[in-house]
Amino acid sequence: MAALEARGAVRHVEEIDQDAYEATGLMYRFIDEFGWLGGPAVVFDRVKVDGQWMESPVIANQFGRWEFDALAFGIDPDGLDQRQMYRATLAKLTELMDENGEWTTLQPAEVSTDQAPCKEVKVTGDDIDVTAFPFLQTNPADGGRYINTGNVVLEDPTHGRNVGTYRCQVKGPKKIAINPEPNQDGWKFLMGMKERGEPFAKAAVVLGAEPVVYAIGSSKAAGYGQDELAIAGGLKGKPINIVKCETSDIMVPADVEMVIEGEIPFDMEPEGPFGEMYGYIGRHKPENFYMNVTAITHRRNPIFINQFTGVTRHFMTAPLEVTASFKLRKIFPNFVGLHIALHIPGFCFVSIDKQGAGEGLAVGREVSKLLKISKITIVVDKDVDIHNQTEVLHTVGARWQPAPATHIVDEAPGMSGDPSTPKRGITSRVVIDATRQLPEEGGPQEFGKMNRECLVEGQPDIFERIDKKWSGLLQEWKQDP
Repeated sequence: MAALEARGAVRHVEEIDQDAYEATGLMYRFIDEFGWLGGPAVVFDRVKVDGQWMESPVIANQFGRWEFDALAFGIDPDGLDQRQMYRATLAKLTELMDENGEWTTLQPAEVSTDQAPCKEVKVTGDDIDVTAFPFLQTNPADGGRYINTGNVVLEDPTHGRNVGTYRCQVKGPKKIAINPEPNQDGWKFLMGMKERGEPFAKAAVVLGAEPVVYAIGSSKAAGYGQDELAIAGGLKGKPINIVKCETSDIMVPADVEMVIEGEIPFDMEPEGPFGEMYGYIGRHKPENFYMNVTAITHRRNPIFINQFTGVTRHFMTAPLEVTASFKLRKIFPNFVGLHIALHIPGFCFVSIDKQGAGEGLAVGREVSKLLKISKITIVVDKDVDIHNQTEVLHTVGARWQPAPATHIVDEAPGMSGDPSTPKRGITSRVVIDATRQLPEEGGPQEFGKMNRECLVEGQPDIFERIDKKWSGLLQEWKQDP
């Protein structure tokens, strides 16, 4: 946040009434005005929740811009625009992955309680009250207030530690819901414990983890059984400090804002509905996990983060994109890169250096299998900027012929929050090959050159001259995408 403040990328709101959903309305207005990748981080210094004014600040949209990924991973922003900063982040993370696709790891370092900022205040017994903190109800249609940026930490004797980001509905002073979706790692951990006959699972919800920890816990950058905290340490270049919980042996990151400890029994309760990432209200769940809270520890003046789900970009995508790109590059030497476009959920843009017929659909089918979030996979040639949505869609209109260059998957695993699916977690998929179609693929004998390409061939210094003559005019009107 200090880095964002230094760049002028934060706006402070002294006081806002979330009982009247003013914070939600304001975030929509920021996105309406500046887009998903153009809005600032916002700090609400004082928030009204359930009739009570709460002083602890609430942060929103701290991962909204691509440049925020770069700052979190230590990229020097000088002289770079947003896209350049994001590409530099991808390049840096790629260097931290070995030839087998494994991340550099550093095992967490245990610290004592007096060295852990999250232990400055300890709340136990009758003093526990989750509702006393500014966890927001984002939408009137939601089932209640939610902790929606918490990393849920579980430990299993066979598979080790899992750190996953699952929404947690506030159900009372000492009870919260826990929502790992079927076949997510947290769900596998909990179902494994249930099947072994354990009466409950010990758990901890970590709030306000540093961005790299949150990013790894929010993506599939770690495989099943891999320790997200060790991967986060490798990406940061120093171990993540951990400390033991008060009411269990679970080890959690020490340098966080808050830890909510508890026990998850296996008799389910209703949960939801909840406004999903797709921008639609998700279904009420008649059965879901919940946790009885046994302790809360936190910094003296904790900062809270609310994800305005479906309104703003909700996590850093660079680690997930690097992980998926490595796997695809091993299969397809001509694979260049991919971009998961969170601002238009379900879309994935893929770039290849096409050498032969059929490569576009082949790569697209593999992407569709690998990434559950990719319902619409668009494959383009390497001369198309996959981080420029307008350029990608222009290419679809200019290079794609639906009849020969489309592949449809009738049934596949999908995102549970997708409102279009009749059966939760099951979707159909489409692969669009928007590369230049070769004659043997049904394409024209010759593709015309692009207008811009011809301009540069005829006037090689055209853009250098334009920038020199009219840089002031351009800067005056410039809006960072």
